[in-house]
This record gives sequence, C-alpha cells and structure tokens, in this order.
Amino acid sequence: MDSGNTRISYCYRDASNYKFWGEFVVGGHLSRSQLQPYLFEGDWFIPEKVGLKHLLTEAWSEDDHLLHELHNFECTSVSDTVCSAEVFVERFKAAHGRNWFSG
Repeated sequence: MDSGNTRISYCYRDASNYKFWGEFVVGGHLSRSQLQPYLFEGDWFIPEKVGLKHLLTEAWSEDDHLLHELHNFECTSVSDTVCSAEVFVERFKAAHGRNWFSG
C-alpha cells in the first residue's frame, strides 16, 4: 500500500457456518498486524465496540453471537471513510482494554 486509504472486509459467521459479509474504509494505511494484538483470542472483535455494525441481517437464533472476523485489507482511493486508521487502532485498543465484552 503506497497511497490512499484502506478497505477492510469483515465477516460474521454463526455456529452453523452461515456467513454475512461487510466492508468499510479507514483513512490512511492500516494492516491486520496493527490490530492483531487487540483482537479477542487473536481472531475476533465486536463491531459495535469499534463503531461498526453487526452484520447479522436475520433474526437472532441460538446459533448467533457478537463476534466477527477481519479479512482482507487493501489499498483504495475511496474517500468515504469511517475514521482514520489511527483512530480505528485506538478503538481496538480501548475495546481490548475493556475485555471486549464490558461496557
């Protein structure tokens, strides 16, 4: 990534392995390795805790939960961002500091 912003795809996968996908853009450069230390159990995050939406589009069932996964990170010239890369990392740090599941 040598210029622009970062498009990130994320996924919600329920216990039956049904998947729902979404994406967003942050301003500037961001890599998974910058967020890795703050992910729950090294893989998961709760999108509402970092300013994103939960991707489940159907009614909740016994298979559902709060956790989502980060997937692709790619350079983009799209300028409609949710926040800067720096602010996004700070949101992950704060959520991790609260153990993701607390207020």
